[in-house]
Amino acid sequence: MSPSRVVLADGSLAEIRSLRSADRPAVTALFDSCSEENLYTRFFSVGHGAVARHVDHLFDRNPDTRTYVMVKAGRLIGIADVERVDESTSEIAFLVADDSHGLGVATLLLERAATDARAAGVEWFVADVLAVNHPMLEVFTDAGFRIERHADHGDVALRMNTELGAPARAAIAARHTAAVARMRGTLVPQLKANRP
Repeated sequence: MSPSRVVLADGSLAEIRSLRSADRPAVTALFDSCSEENLYTRFFSVGHGAVARHVDHLFDRNPDTRTYVMVKAGRLIGIADVERVDESTSEIAFLVADDSHGLGVATLLLERAATDARAAGVEWFVADVLAVNHPMLEVFTDAGFRIERHADHGDVALRMNTELGAPARAAIAARHTAAVARMRGTLVPQLKANRP
């Protein structure tokens, strides 16, 4: 997978690429820097035992797992892991740095992962999300892909079609247009200030 440049919701630039073996210190730093609440919404448990096992799993080179990272200004700020469940379905999960929430990190990772999954014959993503994790539920709802939801005992089981239909394309275009407008709004004053 070749790296791709993306524009975040605040107009800043980042890169999405596949996980590399050299990323282990950065991935560990990301997980270590996250609040207990952030880790709980990701792992549904408290403590760093699950984190250590998960980091090991990410780097065990399982051919059924694909991991994407987002890097901004040399810092890893988000990660999405996609693990094949069967021929047509993969499970997807995200972690975003505490100070990078609201920038569209998970949404951009989801878009990239869905495009690659569809090309590989994966029709569905599944995810279990805590019902109290409203931001993550909004990521799936607002992405524009067709989703099915089933709530049970505080968890929401999501099933998302990876097809880039008209609603998903429209949502992607609207997000990109807004982010580019913010980027231009930030750059124009900087350019004027730097003129001799």
